[in-house]
Amino acid sequence: MKTLKLGAALAVGASVALAALPILAQDQELKIGVVAAESGSFVSAGNTIVAAAKLAAKQINDAGGVKIGGATYKINLYIRDNRTDVNVTIAAARELVDDVGVKAIWGTETHDFSISMAKITGSAKVLQFSGNSSLGAVLDDKSVAPGGWLHYTFQTEPQEWQRSGSTAKGVLALLTPLLPHAPKHSVVFVGNDATGQYLSSHYVKALEANGQQVDLVKYPPDTTDFSPLLTRIKGLQPDIVHFWYNGDSTLTAFPQALKLDVAPSYFLFGVDPGIYAERHLKSDKPVTLSCVPVCWGASPYPAVQDYFKGYFDLGAAKGPQSSVSLLYYDYFFMYAKALEQVGSLDNPDAVVDAILKMKYQGVVSPVPLSFNDHHQVTFATEVCLVQPGTSDQFKTAVEQPPAEPPPGDPGG
Repeated sequence: MKTLKLGAALAVGASVALAALPILAQDQELKIGVVAAESGSFVSAGNTIVAAAKLAAKQINDAGGVKIGGATYKINLYIRDNRTDVNVTIAAARELVDDVGVKAIWGTETHDFSISMAKITGSAKVLQFSGNSSLGAVLDDKSVAPGGWLHYTFQTEPQEWQRSGSTAKGVLALLTPLLPHAPKHSVVFVGNDATGQYLSSHYVKALEANGQQVDLVKYPPDTTDFSPLLTRIKGLQPDIVHFWYNGDSTLTAFPQALKLDVAPSYFLFGVDPGIYAERHLKSDKPVTLSCVPVCWGASPYPAVQDYFKGYFDLGAAKGPQSSVSLLYYDYFFMYAKALEQVGSLDNPDAVVDAILKMKYQGVVSPVPLSFNDHHQVTFATEVCLVQPGTSDQFKTAVEQPPAEPPPGDPGG
């Protein structure tokens, strides 16, 4: 198929509009839903899903659409704003499945919301692609088996113990040479919601496996004045403070930490180097950053650089979590390829089988993407070091995930 042979990396260079092409009379409509936070507390990640979906759909449509069983289908996106509200998310999923009749849904970016959606998409045999590592808590032999409630769900982000392991390794490797002694004490500072609790539980174990004594300090999700908690953290005398999970909150808390001189080094999860540079953030202490999964501001991969050039040229915002878009983009092409192989829109079980057998060379990883038996992918994590006293001088490390969960981490 011409659409897929062109490859994602070649397509992104074209200067095209974000809106999907109109469905022509001679073309059939392939209905795909997108549920993402276009408003609310997680908007910086939610907007990236919408932008990635529009980009992928436009490229596939421009290249001729999807050829299924002798007919040509053009993707038509049905986008719903979940407002970072689980009840709105559930309502949107029901509407897309029951009223619109979508064949697949992309979303959401909010971890626990994805599981709520999967209870709807699974029973309707609608494929769901979610870049949420917390799905690893429920994707198992029974749930993904034919007839299982997650048989049609795919986790497009590595398992959390893998991402936490590669992230912890990269942060410590970059910071250690710049500190007066090898770091031994870390504080993980995280939002106290379901997602923060789940993600930090794995990251704490990853840090401990790398020789760290770890204190976990949680803040209410709507916090804007972090000073009292940061003062408490300073009293713990950590070697590194790890701002974990929500990049938007981190960008508020981190400047406050610098003013209070909380620690001799920092890690900012989910904050792209490009945003660090654009906001002219500067610290006389070493700072590391990581992206989900690779950075638009300092990526070592040419294919990723080309992708983000096209992504931003089409009007997508340069946000702290723009890289989240790459947890969704490649999978449009994998889904289209599977539909072509199956030759039918009405055989979702065969589409699932085709995806599970597929190896696809996408943008997000130099290694071809493939799903394991639990419908999960694996790829590396990028961590960047900001040279002290600068806003735009970065050193990049790409860390592969560990082979096994660390001690005390069940891996789910």
